[in-house]
Amino acid sequence: MTLSVQFAAILLMMAGGVYIGAAIDTFRRFERSWKHRVLFSYGMEISFWLLQTLILFYLLYKVNQGELRFYIFLALLCGFAAYKALFENLYRRLLEKLIRFIIALYRFFARLFKGLIIQPIVWLFRLLLMLLTGIGTVLIWLLTVIGKVCVFPFRLLLKLIWMLLPKTIKKYLHKLAGFYSRIKNMLRNWRQFMHKKRR
Repeated sequence: MTLSVQFAAILLMMAGGVYIGAAIDTFRRFERSWKHRVLFSYGMEISFWLLQTLILFYLLYKVNQGELRFYIFLALLCGFAAYKALFENLYRRLLEKLIRFIIALYRFFARLFKGLIIQPIVWLFRLLLMLLTGIGTVLIWLLTVIGKVCVFPFRLLLKLIWMLLPKTIKKYLHKLAGFYSRIKNMLRNWRQFMHKKRR
């Protein structure tokens, strides 16, 4: 391994240490979202450290074919210490600002989507519903008027026939109507009696 390769590996691992510090702070910031779910928390923790190990080893592989030396770990530790001493507070402030910006951007686009797409669709649906209700009301009114107009001559005709009928036939029809009402009442009483009996 040449000196330039070793130097590049040291610089890369120092940068990797800074990256690890930033990644840990980012992970801890979002950890509160799933902290109370124990199994999910363990899964996320294991996945996080496996991912960081793979990233660092891939970078090291690109520089020196993945040869691990003692100075590699020292460089990584130095980078992490540099992050803690110099960049931690600045990065955390930037992270919080970035999170607030993303939340504000999401809310803005959510409101925009609601105002430009959802709300017009709701208004259009309400308008169509009002139109259909109005058309239905007008149709029902028209059908009622047409029905009354069509029935009116038949009612007049029936009244005229009733007036022209002899009194004996009228009496007979009244008796027939009374007999029909009595049978109807008897059937209703019998149904009620059977219904109570079943209970």
